[in-house]
Amino acid sequence: MLSNARFNGAGLLTFGVLALSGCADNGTAGSSNSAGSGGSSAGTAGANVGGSVAMAGSSGAGVVVGGSSGESTSGAGGAAGGAGVAGGVGVGGSAGGGGTGGGAADVCGDALFCEKFDSYVGVTTIADKQTLGPWHAALKAGAVMGLDSTHTQSGTNALHVHIDNTVTAGGRLFADGAQPIFANKPTHLYGRMMMYIDPNGTSVHWTFFGASGNAELGSPAVGRNAQYIMSSLPKQGVNTYSFVYGLQAMGADGYHDCSSQSATAMPSAWACVAFEMDSVARKLRMYKDGAVEPILSIDDHGKGCVQPTPVTDPWYGPAVSQLFVGAWSFHPMNAPLDVWIDDLVVDTKPVLCPTK
Repeated sequence: MLSNARFNGAGLLTFGVLALSGCADNGTAGSSNSAGSGGSSAGTAGANVGGSVAMAGSSGAGVVVGGSSGESTSGAGGAAGGAGVAGGVGVGGSAGGGGTGGGAADVCGDALFCEKFDSYVGVTTIADKQTLGPWHAALKAGAVMGLDSTHTQSGTNALHVHIDNTVTAGGRLFADGAQPIFANKPTHLYGRMMMYIDPNGTSVHWTFFGASGNAELGSPAVGRNAQYIMSSLPKQGVNTYSFVYGLQAMGADGYHDCSSQSATAMPSAWACVAFEMDSVARKLRMYKDGAVEPILSIDDHGKGCVQPTPVTDPWYGPAVSQLFVGAWSFHPMNAPLDVWIDDLVVDTKPVLCPTK
């Protein structure tokens, strides 16, 4: 899924009603090695979800009032300040990003990597190999990628990817190089993103975020590209939040293509999806909408692998040198898919969704 790399995933992965086979990416964008079904494939605790959450400031309570999907919000300041308008975050009083006058909190805070998709003036469509900010794009025929205001969680724009029915396609943005998040190639990441899906088409496997790099130095997979990918795998015709793992083939050991699926459906509405990825402990967690308990947990290995890789194969994680975000399907779509992603935050310290 990353540029200049070719891997082949072969075999059959069966778990529940899903059979995942041959999810190979023949190279799109990026500077590190690619993955098979794993291929290539969030801010702060005060952020608004579905127009229902606010953060209390030290001088008063913040209030967020949103529409049915939480796309339009306003924040009322606390005792220390008057009303302010927020694009997805309401903070009251002097504790908030709006200071003593109330107003909108900073989605990014001091995070090492943050993208609100609002700073690219005049950009509406994104072409294959186009660069913008820290990103370089990959786009395959059958998909359209751009920035628009149809569904936004904050600000004026969100990343939007549309994939047609029956095609194997997608659009993704890749970040690598001299970004603060990649200093010392971290092995323990946290993050969150806001995601809206409608229409909510399925395929055998599509992805929406991932972290990639050579396997961390303490693992026996050193010298091989490893990827932790946040994905969708279907269950009874419904997209579900899932993790996928990819490890580059080396010598007689073929590409490792493994997965684990949650029981949580991906809704046609705004959702906050948060994660923890620990390559050394081989620990992955996924959370939704500020819940304390994860919707998906992985310790050492997942629940399924494409043969001949055994299910118990450890998920050797990356020393992260690349991030990717968007929507990409590795099999023909069963129906059209539209995904909007906004307010992406990644850091080496915990990043929370707001508590509902």
